[in-house]
Order: sequence, then structure tokens, then C-alpha cells
Amino acid sequence: MKRLSRSMCLGMVATCLVIAGCPPGSKTVPNVVGQTQAAATTAITGAGLTVGTITQEYSETTPVGQVVSQNPTAGVGLLPGSPVSLLLSAAEETIMLPGEVPLEMVWIPGGTFTMGSPAAEADRNIDEGPQHSVTLNGFWTGKYQLTKRQWTAVMGTSPWILHVNVIGDGESPAVFVSWNNAQDFIDALNVLTGQTFRLPSEAEWEYACRAGTTTRFYWGDDPAYTVINGYAWWSGNTGPAAEAWAHLVGQKRPNGWGLYDMSGNVWEWCQDFYSSDYSGAPTDGSAWEFPGGSDRVLRGGFWNGTAAFCRSAARLGGDPEALAGSNYGFRLAR
Repeated sequence: MKRLSRSMCLGMVATCLVIAGCPPGSKTVPNVVGQTQAAATTAITGAGLTVGTITQEYSETTPVGQVVSQNPTAGVGLLPGSPVSLLLSAAEETIMLPGEVPLEMVWIPGGTFTMGSPAAEADRNIDEGPQHSVTLNGFWTGKYQLTKRQWTAVMGTSPWILHVNVIGDGESPAVFVSWNNAQDFIDALNVLTGQTFRLPSEAEWEYACRAGTTTRFYWGDDPAYTVINGYAWWSGNTGPAAEAWAHLVGQKRPNGWGLYDMSGNVWEWCQDFYSSDYSGAPTDGSAWEFPGGSDRVLRGGFWNGTAAFCRSAARLGGDPEALAGSNYGFRLAR
């Protein structure tokens, strides 16, 4: 008679324990990590289960469109028809501009979030309230702030030339561009590509910046500002280094959706008119343009600003025609 090894016995015991803890007629959750959404769906439904919530998040290790993680994990027994939720690696696309200049966009999944800051948040300003719930559809946004190389590829101009506090590197943000200048760029880009690029609404901007977080910054509350240097260009690291300019995009760590420099480097224009608070603000993610106003919204902080400006809820208003400097740029949406 064949004898079973100790490891085989332990494996049988473990299997029996798992089965004993499962309800009668249960279905085993398959392992779908690393599969595409379509393949994962086939495997889950084939196992007698259903696909639950699907969310997306940037992953440095999992290819775009593949499953990063699942809940419950593989091997768990569930009642037939129970849901298995999936986390997919965030989708990206690259559009080639004239001169083979790439424009990289990231898909931001739709959802609901709380916009603004709580009354007790450190460094909060009154224009960041009242907090309110906003539900948005999915949209595309720039992986990086628009660069000088991208601006010149479309417009054939260099508005930052002969200005101070600017570097000429094409991978640094296009600066000395007003809100009106940004609109001119977008008009030209849409003619060139046949697509419908635009500035993000303020709600879209904050939603994309937070990437599911509720803390002061998308990397946490960081009360002593000990982590910010890894995520943002601000006065705390540009000043000591005597680097008085906007830096190359993408050098700091991204947020949870793979967006770079959402905090610091340059202020980013949004589509909305600026209001002194959120009373009456849209709750559907659209830009707040009626009844109108004089200033347009800027978000994200800048290379020579304090950490308070880099908070996810921080906001500013600026003249859409006259305001253009070494700390103002923008990020595209579609």
C-alpha cells in the first residue's frame, strides 16, 4: 500500500478545512490577476460567479487593462452568483503631435467624491467649502502638464522665450500662457486631431488629483511636510536648490491614477469661473460657468509656493487674459 508523505497529508487537511468552511454548493473564485478584463470576466462567469465592481488604478508593474488585484482572492468559496470585484491597471493612450511629439492621456474612471476640504483641515481656506458630493462620468486627462515641446508642436510659438525663471527644456511645462492662450492651443489641437480636447472642470481636476483619497494631499496628510518632496516641486525643495523655475514633468512620484505633478510645479488652469465658495456649485462634474465672473480657476500649487497651495483642495482665481507667468500652465482633458 502506498504511503502518503507528510506534506501530502498536510495539503489534504488544508483542503478539507477550506471545503468545510464553505457553504454547500459553493463556487471557487478563480485566479484572474494578470488577465485582461474580458478574460477575467469569462473565467469568473464560467465559475458560476458574477463580475462585481470594476475600478482602475495606475500600476507600475501590471500592463494597462490587466487585473491588478481581485476581491475576494482566488480559492475562496462563494455562493453561486456572488460578485468578484476587480482592480484594473489604468488605461492610457498616446496621441502623436506634429514632429512625432507624444501626448499621453490617462483614463479617469467615473465615480462620486466629496469636493472641497473639511473645516478642520490644516491650512484650509474658506473658498474650499462647503464640501459637497460630486458624481462624474469618466474622462481623459493629461498624464503630465502640457510641455513646451507639445505647445510648440501645435502652435509653432514659444511664449516663454526671453522671460526670467524659465528653462528651455522641451519636457518642462509650457509657461507664460494665460487661460485665453490655453483656449487658443486647444482650438488648434482640436482642428489638428479632430478630437474634442478641453480644459478640465474644477471638479474633474480635484477628482483626478485625489484619485480616491480624502487626505490633504494625495499621498496623505503629511502634517510635518516630510513626504512632499517626493511628490511635488514647491518652495521647500526649489528654494534651497536655487532652482527658480518649473521643472521637467514626471520627475516626482505619480498619484494613484498615474498622474504626475498634480501638486506643485505650475498652477493649472481649469475651465470654471472662480467663485468665493462652493455655494450653488454643480454636482455633476461640469464646469461652473454660469452666471459667470471675471477670474478663472487655477489648481495645484507651484514651484515657488508653500505646501498649503499643493493640497488637493487648494484653489486660486486669476485673470484669464492678463495672468501669465513662470508658474502658470495647464493640463488637458477630453
